[in-house]
Amino acid sequence: MNKAFYRLNPWAICLGSILCLGHGTLQAANQEPENENLEDLTSLSVEQLMNLDVTSVMKVPTNVNHVPAAIYVLSNDEIRRTGATTIPEALRVVPGMHVAKVDGNKWAVSMRGFNSQFANKLLVLVDGRSVYNPLFSGVWWDQQDMMMEDIERIEVIRGPGASLWGANAVNGVINIITKSAKDTQGALLSSHVGTQRYGGGMRYGADLGDDAYLKVYGRHTDYGDSKTRGASTSADDDGDLSKVGFRYDKTVDITNKLTMQGDAYLGESGGAMQSFPSVSANQTPVLAPPYSRTLPTDQLFSGHYIQGRWEQRQSADSNTVLRMYWDRHSRKSPYLDSQYQIDNIDVDFQHNYKLNDSHMLVWGSGIRFNLNKFEDSTQILMTSNNRTDRIYSLFGQDDITLVPDRWHLTLGSKLEHNPVTQFEVQPNARLLWTPDEKHSFWGSVSRSVRTPNWVEQNISYGLQTRPPIGGGAASSLNPAVMLNLTGNPDLTAEKMIGFELGWRGQLSRQLSIDVALYDYNYDDYASLTPTSHLFNGYVLQTLDHNNYGHVQIYGGELSVDWQATEDWKLRASYSHEEERFRVSPTAPANTTLISGNSYPAHKAMLWSMHQLSPQLKLDLNWRYSDAFGTNGSQPRAYQDVDARLAWDMGSGVELALVGRNLLNSSHFEYGSDLFSTATAVQREVYGTLRWDF
Repeated sequence: MNKAFYRLNPWAICLGSILCLGHGTLQAANQEPENENLEDLTSLSVEQLMNLDVTSVMKVPTNVNHVPAAIYVLSNDEIRRTGATTIPEALRVVPGMHVAKVDGNKWAVSMRGFNSQFANKLLVLVDGRSVYNPLFSGVWWDQQDMMMEDIERIEVIRGPGASLWGANAVNGVINIITKSAKDTQGALLSSHVGTQRYGGGMRYGADLGDDAYLKVYGRHTDYGDSKTRGASTSADDDGDLSKVGFRYDKTVDITNKLTMQGDAYLGESGGAMQSFPSVSANQTPVLAPPYSRTLPTDQLFSGHYIQGRWEQRQSADSNTVLRMYWDRHSRKSPYLDSQYQIDNIDVDFQHNYKLNDSHMLVWGSGIRFNLNKFEDSTQILMTSNNRTDRIYSLFGQDDITLVPDRWHLTLGSKLEHNPVTQFEVQPNARLLWTPDEKHSFWGSVSRSVRTPNWVEQNISYGLQTRPPIGGGAASSLNPAVMLNLTGNPDLTAEKMIGFELGWRGQLSRQLSIDVALYDYNYDDYASLTPTSHLFNGYVLQTLDHNNYGHVQIYGGELSVDWQATEDWKLRASYSHEEERFRVSPTAPANTTLISGNSYPAHKAMLWSMHQLSPQLKLDLNWRYSDAFGTNGSQPRAYQDVDARLAWDMGSGVELALVGRNLLNSSHFEYGSDLFSTATAVQREVYGTLRWDF
């Protein structure tokens, strides 16, 4: 059946999925559920939640209460209880994060300022593999569609992580960690279907014997159309993605472990109509009425990756990790008549060594190749169609115990060499004080950089043609204006000095609190300067990339967990952020800064997780986002509620009903971006089915 049938008959898919389980599933409803790899969130006490181990801050397993950084761990059970079918939806519950839906399949995700579809100061990792795009300095979230059931946890660092993870880990790091093959034995089927989406996935894990395990999986998702701004018509911004993958884990012997994993995907990202400079049938620009044409902004994409990881333990105090991966993805834009392909090849080595009771050393090195092939068109071109960047890195960190169980000092730095800005040093110092087992206070100072992307250096893009005042043909007295975005190969890196303070406390067995304050100061911030050139009665106005900006971002975040009863947990969070943008006095006239006023000053959330009975769970999530302005549009302040009611039928079978954006029939969360037109986020309802056997 075709896509149109599924959109008109979404509940037919849900019914079909249930019937496909057969009579055995109905019998399973009366049996006891199987054990999960992770406990139910409501069964964990506040004390247990504060003693989870994380790896993203120190690059070695560390108790979350002893981490000198603002970190949040989104567990597998939490992800499940959000009802999310995409990673950005799950990230909405992370304190301090701003997650905004741009259109039916695209997202803007950031923290502590500067949000956009390509948030260029946030590093995103999947099992240690960077999915940061060197072309745009950001993440294509529509390509990161994953089996949500396969995610073990998501560790979110709010704040700089550059001393370990390198350039572009400026405002934060998201590390998505998937489950091992050993922890995913047996079969799992999942599906979801509703008013705006449908899809499903399958996973199977096998014990190959001799401490070797394999899992394979496949997933397909489809997202429906949204509505255009100020209209009730379809925006044609639907999207879909199909993915298959595997993971192999092998314990070679008592000291060596091997992991191999990879996947391949294919998808389409729809987009609302946009106006572009007029072109003739042979794609040559035409400076004549109507000066523009309206086209859908669909994009086709595909990709794959393969990654290997070898871990060796030399002794109780020493272990090494060698990781290598090759990641390729490509996108084609029919409306721009252009496409690109990017290959990322990365090799990195890490050594963890406990020197003595006072010093825990972590050091490593790596090399990364970014290869780009770009196909030009008359509207967009790159001055270098084939480009290869080699990035070399060396890092070291010492976790120093000043006073056992009381004072810890962490000193570290990463040295990177890239072909654009040459050597970049990114040091970090963190101090942790734990006066007792219930409280920890920390502070840090860091230097991070964001290196220029390929678009900022090499692009020439015809943004639009502005017709003469009053219309008609262009002339020397009434010219048409051609706007062109122009790259600058001499850009320097954006530099940030950040200061942070935090307190993490367990006030009682039922109540915990997490407070973080920050002050970030950016120099050489990205800017654009217009330059006009007159010829033959036309005006060519170029927008040239440069570094004339100075920015200060400061604010704070508060998160509170309260175990109200044995079966009821509440989590509340609030964050406030202020921005100050300033153009350098030496900047040319009319210079403007990029991504200003793109982040809400106030955000709040209240999440209720209630175990109504041994079989029923009810989750309610209220969230608020303040108004902000971006690219000429003004997303208004809004509040909304998501809800999930889940029924555990036994033997690993779970049915759930999820409602999103229940307070508003539709609202806008972000403005139009460079290649995307904002559309309305609509109220929707969908059902989910999970069978783990």
